[in-house]
Amino acid sequence: MTAMDARGFNIPNKCRSLKYMFFACLILSALVTYVYINNVFHSDRDFLNSISPVASLLRAGRKDVSSIGNINTSQAASEHLHVLQYVPRKKITERPPTTELCDEECQWERRQIRYKANVNHACDMNNEARQITNWAEWVKVNELVLQSFYFSDKHKTIYCEVPKSACTGMKRVFYVMNGGKDKKVLTKMNIHPHSFRSNWRLSNEKSVKKVIERLKTYKSIMIVREPFARAVSGYQDKFDLRPNGFWKDWAKTMLKSEGKDPSLVGTRKDISGHKALVTFEEFITFTTNTSVVNKYRGDQHWIPIAEICFPCQFNYDFIIKIENMKDDVEYTLKRIGEEKLLQYMFEKGGHETKSSNSSSKEAYLSQLTPDLVLAFKDRFVKDYHAFNYSMDVLNLPQR
Repeated sequence: MTAMDARGFNIPNKCRSLKYMFFACLILSALVTYVYINNVFHSDRDFLNSISPVASLLRAGRKDVSSIGNINTSQAASEHLHVLQYVPRKKITERPPTTELCDEECQWERRQIRYKANVNHACDMNNEARQITNWAEWVKVNELVLQSFYFSDKHKTIYCEVPKSACTGMKRVFYVMNGGKDKKVLTKMNIHPHSFRSNWRLSNEKSVKKVIERLKTYKSIMIVREPFARAVSGYQDKFDLRPNGFWKDWAKTMLKSEGKDPSLVGTRKDISGHKALVTFEEFITFTTNTSVVNKYRGDQHWIPIAEICFPCQFNYDFIIKIENMKDDVEYTLKRIGEEKLLQYMFEKGGHETKSSNSSSKEAYLSQLTPDLVLAFKDRFVKDYHAFNYSMDVLNLPQR
C-alpha cells in the first residue's frame, strides 16, 4: 500500500507535483530574465546606431569597419601612427534638467556640453580618441594642416578655420584681437590674403616649440556646419556665382580627373542659371574621390572638418554651430573677454555664411545620382556623427 499523509494525499504523487512546480518556476524566471535583457540590449543598440557609424555597420553584420570614411585623420598621419596613442575621451554628461529658469547663456552652456559629448562619443566609437604623444613629430607630419590655425597670444586662444563656416567673420575678430586697426583689411575679402601672411597664422610661426605650446595650452575655437550645406555653399561661391582665374584652374583639374574636356569650363549653365565652371555633379564627383583629392592635395573648401581641425586629437573648448550662430559666437567671445567684437562676425562687405534653405539643398541634391549621394555620405560620415547632423537631409527627393 502507498503511504498517505495526514490529509489523505498520496505522498509520492505530492512530491512529484512539487517537483513540476519547481521546474515551472525556473522556466518562468528564465523567460522573464531573457525578455528584460533583450529589451535593454535593443534600446542601447538603437541609441548607439543612431549616433555611431561603427554600430550601424555591426548591425548590418559587417566586421570590417575600416571603410567608414577615412579612419586616419590624414594620409600623412596614417604613416606616423606612432605619434598617437588611443586614450578614451573623458565622459561628458549634460546637467540634469531642473525647474530653475535657464537664460540664453545657460542654454549655450548646455549646448556646449552636448556638442562636446557627441564629439567624444563619436571619436570613441571609431577608436579615434587619440592622444598626441610626440608633438614635434605630429607638427612635422601635419605641417600643411597648421595653415588652418590662427591664434591670439594676448587672449591665449587659437581658432581652427573651416572654409564656408563663418571663417571670414572669425578672421576679422582675430585680426582685431591681434591689434589690427586698418578698416580696409576688414572690408570685402581683404581679410583672407592678409591673414594668410600674418604673424598670427600658426603655420607662419618658425618656432616649433611655440607652435606646440599654443596647440597644447591655448583655449580653442572651432565653427562647424552641416556638410551638404557647406558643400553647396562652397560650390556656389567658387564655381558658380563668383568664378575667377584660380578656381578656373581647379575646374580644369576636376574635369581632367574625370576624363572630360577642360574646354567645357564655364560653358554650361547650372540650376542657378549662371554659366558655372563645372556642374554640381562634377564638383561632388571630384570632392568625394579621396584618391584624386589626395593626388591634387585638395583644397580645404571641400575637405571634411575632421581632417582640418582634428576634433579627436584636440579637446576644443568652444564649438560653434552655424545653426546657432549668433548665440554660440556671442557667449564664446564673452568667455574670452571680447564680447564687444561680435560686430565683426557680421560685418558687411564679406561673404557672410548663411544656412542654406531646404529648397536650395533639395534642388542641388536632385542633381546627384544615388551612388554619388552614398559617396558623399561615406566621405563626410565623421562630420555627420561627430557634430550630430542628421543624414536625412541626403534623402533623394521623390521623382
